[in-house]
Amino acid sequence: MGSKRKQKEKQKDFKKAKLKVGKTAKKPDNYTDTSFKAKTISLPGQSISIVHGSKDFTHQLSLLKHHSSTTRKEVVINITQNLPSNPAAYKSIISAAVPLILDESKSVRTEVMNLLKEIGRKQPGLLDLHKRSIVLFIISAMTHIQPDIRNTSTKFLATLLEYSDLKSYFVKILKNFFILMSWSLLDDNKSKGVSITTNSTILLGPNTKKARIDHLRVLVQFLKKNLLDDSEQGLVDADFSRIYTHPQTYKYLIPTTPQAFSALNLFGREIKSDLSATGSIAIQNLDTMTTEDIETRLNIMNDIFKDRMILNLKGLCKEGGEVGREASTCIDILEGISVK
Repeated sequence: MGSKRKQKEKQKDFKKAKLKVGKTAKKPDNYTDTSFKAKTISLPGQSISIVHGSKDFTHQLSLLKHHSSTTRKEVVINITQNLPSNPAAYKSIISAAVPLILDESKSVRTEVMNLLKEIGRKQPGLLDLHKRSIVLFIISAMTHIQPDIRNTSTKFLATLLEYSDLKSYFVKILKNFFILMSWSLLDDNKSKGVSITTNSTILLGPNTKKARIDHLRVLVQFLKKNLLDDSEQGLVDADFSRIYTHPQTYKYLIPTTPQAFSALNLFGREIKSDLSATGSIAIQNLDTMTTEDIETRLNIMNDIFKDRMILNLKGLCKEGGEVGREASTCIDILEGISVK
């Protein structure tokens, strides 16, 4: 009996099941159901919270190097809206944000500009302490291969001019203005015996009309702050909110520049020492000279940059419009200066 039962059970495995209409075949015992669907979950936004001095704050600063421009932009905006009250925390913020002056995204660069303006407003004098690194990135932007980055470079310079003193970078910034505007320093200077060693012969692509207007406006600010004396600008005393009544008053006040006695040629090289026997100026070491005092800046401008700059600006005056007006303002400033 047992053997017959086993034989019948074995035969069941080999029997073909008869299917009825409307009914599916029975699934085998080892059947695995794989009928599943995959769905994606999208997060519309993420809240970024910054706790200064914590690991989360360090993480947020690291996101400034994120591959997504949207993420970089959101982080910069959040940092701008949550700036700390402790000045010690700003060093890491500026160090992480300043390289974004060269960011490929215009929206990111705009937010970095807003961040620097907010830092300058909330912490007066702080940008002046970090101006060396900021100037290096601005100069790099002024000679960048991407036109869009070059176009916004002078906007950063205008922000730094508002909150910092750039007298020590006078020559370096001026030479890069020549590169930015595709001006050459070599054409007419040979006849004057001026020997110039500079990379200003690098000519970049033409700037758009709007970009030229922006560059010239910042150039006007730069020339005014570096070539006009304090008495000529009518400085307002920030401590007492009053205008100096006598043009020579500033000479009897405590100096505000780091090298107040540079005019005596005690701490810096003198241009006259570089004069050759023919009276020409050799400026191979121009970048090593201190330009804290106005006399040195005026000498450098008159002997090296002035004539060539006026010639290029007169070409822009013919263009008319805003470009012509800004170029004319620059010419008026240059023609009005004289060696002290």
